[in-house]
Amino acid sequence: MCAELGVENIIVADDIAKKRRNIRMNLQAWLKSPHLGMISILTAGDKHFFRHIETIKQQTGISLNLWGINPLEVTHFKAGFLGIPPNFEEKRVYSHGAMKQLRYQYLRLKAMLQSPGYFNSSLWDTLSGEYYRSFTKKTDYYHIFDYWRWDERLIEDTLDQYDWERAPDTQTTWRIGDGTAAFYNYIYYTVAGFTEHDTFRSNQIREGDISRDEALALVQEENTPRYPNIKWYLDAVGLDFQEVIKVVNRIPRLY
Repeated sequence: MCAELGVENIIVADDIAKKRRNIRMNLQAWLKSPHLGMISILTAGDKHFFRHIETIKQQTGISLNLWGINPLEVTHFKAGFLGIPPNFEEKRVYSHGAMKQLRYQYLRLKAMLQSPGYFNSSLWDTLSGEYYRSFTKKTDYYHIFDYWRWDERLIEDTLDQYDWERAPDTQTTWRIGDGTAAFYNYIYYTVAGFTEHDTFRSNQIREGDISRDEALALVQEENTPRYPNIKWYLDAVGLDFQEVIKVVNRIPRLY
């Protein structure tokens, strides 16, 4: 797509082996004391992209910072399971501000004390990623879809024009690039009875983009466990698929 549009594509590659090792340590700690509010620690390591963006801005001399974040993908429930009430006036998909983050980290610390395995060599990577995401000042930072309506059908049709690659096990193109998503949505669905697909489709209903019947049909398909993807993810981080799924399936239900 970048070649077709004549846009330079800059790839920043992290230490994948290190990141997967960090995920394994934190997931092992989570499995010893499952807590829905702590699932987000599995994706904490990728927040360093906020730091890399600032580096590239300096290297290229380009200050403008455009993001294609979908405003309908806000998932208050993830922090809600940690004890943080939703802020419906929040202007960003990612919560920002020192006091909010200090409270978030305090509640996270309380949960971490239930499983000391969280206090491992990945801790600095996790905290520094959160710092770059939520504490550092962002300049010339804009979300395209704050100014242009996010229309799923239009976006899907546009992607198809560029022969955009899709996942073989789901119809949606949302979240398919996130290796952790199939796994954590399986946990949320198994334990709480809903996933981020439910909140996404609910937001579309509120916007008048789709009907409730359409949303129910979509989430019925989207919430189907993506076992091959989950197995790939667990294999990648070095954990046994069957053993992990057994632990998840034994967690008491919230419904």
